[in-house]
Amino acid sequence: MEIGIIGYGRFGQFAAERLRKDFRVVVYDKKRVRCPRWVRRSTLEEVASRPLVLLCVPISAISKTCLEIKPYLTPGQLIIDTCSVKENPLQEMARSLPRFVEILGTHPLFGPDSARNGIRGLKIVLCPVRCRRVSKIKAWLEAKGLEVIVTTPARHDFEMARTQALFHFLARGVAETGIRVGRLSTPGPAKLFEDFRDVQNDSLQLFQDLHRMNRFTAAARRQLIECLTHLDAELSDSSQQTAKLQTGSGSERMLKKRRPDDAA
Repeated sequence: MEIGIIGYGRFGQFAAERLRKDFRVVVYDKKRVRCPRWVRRSTLEEVASRPLVLLCVPISAISKTCLEIKPYLTPGQLIIDTCSVKENPLQEMARSLPRFVEILGTHPLFGPDSARNGIRGLKIVLCPVRCRRVSKIKAWLEAKGLEVIVTTPARHDFEMARTQALFHFLARGVAETGIRVGRLSTPGPAKLFEDFRDVQNDSLQLFQDLHRMNRFTAAARRQLIECLTHLDAELSDSSQQTAKLQTGSGSERMLKKRRPDDAA
């Protein structure tokens, strides 16, 4: 069976490489991209008319993409997205795409960097919208060694706001400071900074979409910032208290030294 992939960026290329063992892969991208010999590049019309269509476009581009592919869809197709946010994109897909196609929301909880050594043991989320083949797809993914989690778009976005989105937020913040791990580091920070570098390879658009299109991320960011601010204030207060105590101890010693002379 052929699978059409719309969007041949970093994740689209990664998905094509993984899927080519089971499908004939045909791709479409608005940009001129170089494809390996085993990938056939074609028009949007042909790619969008394949039995399976995988959308590997930015989260904020889902609505426009749905409108672009709508004229070329045929009954019985399965349209699958790969967005890291699920509520908004799946609402757009259900609203824009005709009722005669099936829709399945997915979020592979890995990418080209985190799956460089293979996908076995990694997780993928399924959020069915209108899809009769969920059990079959779940079994196929599990046969590939993936842990499959079936949940709702809202639950997915709530948990991703507190994990993936916050992790990207921290990684971008650390990148802005210019801090790099040197030779002197314990294993924990070294691993953390290595993971930060992996997500720093992702596009700025992905980072922005993760935070702007997930309704739960603003609250998660505020909670983190408030906690960090509180910790910083506590540390500053402790430093000031320590400094006062040290200054006071020094003054008392000076007074004790002076008292015999003053008394004389």
